[in-house]
Parts: sequence; structure tokens; C-alpha cells
Amino acid sequence: MKLMIVDDEQLMRQGIRKKIQMTGLPVTVVAEAGDGEEALHKLAEERPDIVITDIRMPRMDGLAFLEEAQRAMPELQFVVVSGYGEFEYARRAIQFGVTDYLLKPVDKEELKESLARIIRKIEWGRSQRELSAQAEQWRSSSEASLRDQMLSKLIQYGEDGGQSAAARDERLLGMIARCSHFAAVVFQLEPIVLPHQSFRKEDEKLLRFAVHNIIATILDSSGRDGVLFRHVMHENELVYVLGGHSPVETEALQRELNEILDGIRRHLKLEAAIGCGAAVNRMEVIQQSYQQAKQALRNRIFYGVGRVYMAETEYVKAEPHSVISREDESYLLSCLNECNAGALDAWIAQRVEAVATGARVYFTHLESFCVEFHLLMRKYLLTQTSIPEWIIGELDDLLHWLQALENWRKIPGQLTEMVHNIIGHLYKLRHASEYSAIDEVKRYIDQSLHEPLNLQMIAERFFFHPSYFSRRFKERFGENFVNYLTNERIRKSEALLRDPNLKIQQVAELVGFKDAAYFSSVFRKATGMTPNQFRSRSASAESPEAAT
Repeated sequence: MKLMIVDDEQLMRQGIRKKIQMTGLPVTVVAEAGDGEEALHKLAEERPDIVITDIRMPRMDGLAFLEEAQRAMPELQFVVVSGYGEFEYARRAIQFGVTDYLLKPVDKEELKESLARIIRKIEWGRSQRELSAQAEQWRSSSEASLRDQMLSKLIQYGEDGGQSAAARDERLLGMIARCSHFAAVVFQLEPIVLPHQSFRKEDEKLLRFAVHNIIATILDSSGRDGVLFRHVMHENELVYVLGGHSPVETEALQRELNEILDGIRRHLKLEAAIGCGAAVNRMEVIQQSYQQAKQALRNRIFYGVGRVYMAETEYVKAEPHSVISREDESYLLSCLNECNAGALDAWIAQRVEAVATGARVYFTHLESFCVEFHLLMRKYLLTQTSIPEWIIGELDDLLHWLQALENWRKIPGQLTEMVHNIIGHLYKLRHASEYSAIDEVKRYIDQSLHEPLNLQMIAERFFFHPSYFSRRFKERFGENFVNYLTNERIRKSEALLRDPNLKIQQVAELVGFKDAAYFSSVFRKATGMTPNQFRSRSASAESPEAAT
């Protein structure tokens, strides 16, 4: 807190300054003044939080100063110092917002109590203003978030024909009335790690606003009619719903979008990719254009960022074609029967490379290849077991993984993992039912609670696909893998805690927790007690006194 002392007697000012220093309060004397006129000048320069002032002073007395200062700085807190014969002046000072007044000579303890009260008052006022500012920011943020949610729902599903979103967004409503054709443009930013350039860790919103501003400025300056928003379900994605009286002129729009990419790269040192869907003639079906834009963007796994992908070109229209011939199929099935993992790995690497580096290749080609491969593996497994999804997962698992893929070179590893699961599991599948296999996993978990178990580790050990195993485990035992593992560890720890010779750290390690503090937190969440409280209660319940 900053404080100014106003008194025409220098010795009085020095005495008050010394007593303030002796209080130990977080107060710094930033200025002194000999009268009210001088104090007003220093008030504007130093902007103190608290002023201690005498009343009787030459040129401008304390009351005149209080009136002017209170008008200039309404939040300023005052303490008046007066003599025994100046009570009437002190009463008048109260009218100008004086917080307290002290009698001369100033008592150190009274001064300390007075300043402490003022500090609390100032801090409370600041906290209330901060809360009000946060509430206003939250309100504004909530309104923007609600708008983003409504528009994301429109672009993702096209629900209610866009009417609920339009009712909340005047610009969208006006565009629907003015335009007969609509298209979705999707901006995908590379992951942003702060600090970045001049942006600090806490400047994420500011950086996103800068990106938003570049996009809006370029498109608005070109006379485009559209609505820009953040997609709430996809991080680092902005969507621009574009309207017009006729289908979009592809070349002109592509030039503008390339200008946006250049602006983001040049001004913010960030990379992005843009996908543009084909025009539709009703806002109710704008999600079709959005899905085309997203599909076009998936070709970035071949061609990278810093590009515009237009759905009007062959990026989306490219037809998938079969790349696994009958000869390939016979060869792969033969390798599986022989459990020849090396030959299968080599074939996968060579074939993925050929598809991905061929002339005019697009995402649909590689997706088609992966789907064909998965179906072939499933076809083979059906000759061995009725539950192929246990080993290779469901087709949807693979498709979701492909949709999130950033680089095509990760595909061989995913497919070879599928093959290795098949080979590693073949003999087990021929001698075990679905339930005996999952029961075997359960027995392993129960015997290995001291190990750092996790879903991926179990899946790899028993050659299961993680997603499918997780679903089937819950169906079999009524709770998911993570909850089962935690509950079993807690049950085992309860038994171990009844042994007074074991330390909490030892118990934690015996049930798979390296850190006793984390174990205690998990235990308390599960039982409502800390390990020590549980141990004490157990000991009390088992004591001879409790038995009688």
C-alpha cells in the first residue's frame, strides 16, 4: 500500500513516518507535503492508496484538500490527525469520506490499528472489484461460448435447420436472409505451445484472437459475407460459414485463403491448414459442406500444413480403389498360418509406402487400404475364433484412429501391431473360450496388484485390442478395468493395513503405488478414511475391550 503524509510541521511528518515503519504493516510512505495545495500536486504524481493529513495548514487547509482529493480519487482512504480543540473540524472531515481520525500526539498502537482497518477495507474493495470484473468477463465469455456451442452444433449436425443458432446470432440470421448458397471453411492450427514469440503462457486467448483477427480482416476486406467461430469440440479449429448469391468462385477464394495462411505464418510464426467444402443451397445442410472440408483436410497427412485443400478438386471426389489383390490375400493368409511375422511386416511396410507415395494419392486411398486389410484379418480370424474383435479391435476403432492421424508413416506400425496380436494369440484362441481368456486376465491382475498395471500393458501381454478388451471386461465383471484394479488394490491394502508391522509406504508398494501420499489420497477417496485412520479403527475393533 502507498501512503502520503500531509502536515505543515516537518517533525510531525517525520514522527508519523517512523511510527508507520515500526508497525510492520505492508505500507510504504511515497510522499510528504506541507499543505493541501502541495499535496494535490503529489497526489496526481504518486497515486497513493492512503493519506494521513492534518487539518490546520497554511494556503490550503485539510478540509479543502479533502474535498478536492476525494473528488479526484474517490477510492482514496483518509486518516485525519487533529488536536483536542479541533473536534468540529474532524466531524466535518467525516463528510468527505474520512475513514478515521487520530488525536495528536499520534499513538503508535492507535495508528497501527487504524492503518490495519484501512488496509483490510482497501483489500476487500479490490477483491470485490476483481470479482465484479471476473463476473463480467465470465458473462462475456459465456455469451461467446454459448454462441460457439450453438454454431458448432449447427455445423456438426445441422440441427433445427440452424434456426436456434440464427436466433442467437444476428449476423448468421442476416446471412440466411440475404444468401442462397453456403459453404464451410475449416481452419486447423498446428498445436500451440506457449510461450510463443511475444505471447506469454497466459496469453492463449490473446493469440487465438490474433488468428481470428487475421482471418476476419482478410475475408471481410474481400467483401465476403460470413460468420467465424471456434469449434468447441475440436481444439485448434476455427470455422467460417460463408454465404453468397451463387456458388463460390474457387480460384478467388483460394487466393484469399492462401493470403490468410501467409498472414498467420508471417505475423504469428504459426502454421495452419485450410479445408473448404463445396457450396450447398440451404443452411439446414451446411454440415455436408463442413464434412467435405474436413475430408479434404485429411490429405494433409501426405502434403502437410501451409496448404488450402478444396473439396471441389479431387481431394474429396477421388474414388477409393482396391489395393489388395487375390494374390495378396493368398500370400497374407499363408503367412498368418505359418506365423511368419517378418514376412507380414515387410509386406505391410512396402505396400503402405507404395500407396502413400503414388501419383495423385489421397486420404481415401490409404483409408480404403487399411479397411481392406482389417476386413481380411477379421475374415481370417473368423476361421479361428468367434471373437476377432478381441485381437484386432472393431473397424470403428481403426477408422477413428485414421481420422486423427497426423502422418501416414505411422500406419505400418498400427497394422503390424494388429498382425502381431493375431500371431501371438493364435494358439490361445484355439484352446480357450472368450470367458476363459478374460478370466485368465483377471487372475493375472489379482496376482499382480503390486505391479504398475495399466490397460495398454494388459492388452499387449495377452494380445488383446485395448478398446475391445475394455468393453468386454466391463460386460463380464460389471465395472471397467480401471475401477476394478483400483477397488482390488484398496481391498488388498485394507488387509495389509491390519498388520501393524507394515509401514504405509510398504503397504502402498505392495498394492502398486510408488508414492505413499498418492496411495493415501486414493484410499481416502475410496473409503472416506486415511490409511492411518483405517488402521486405528481396525485395531480398536479387534482389541479385547471391543470384543467385550
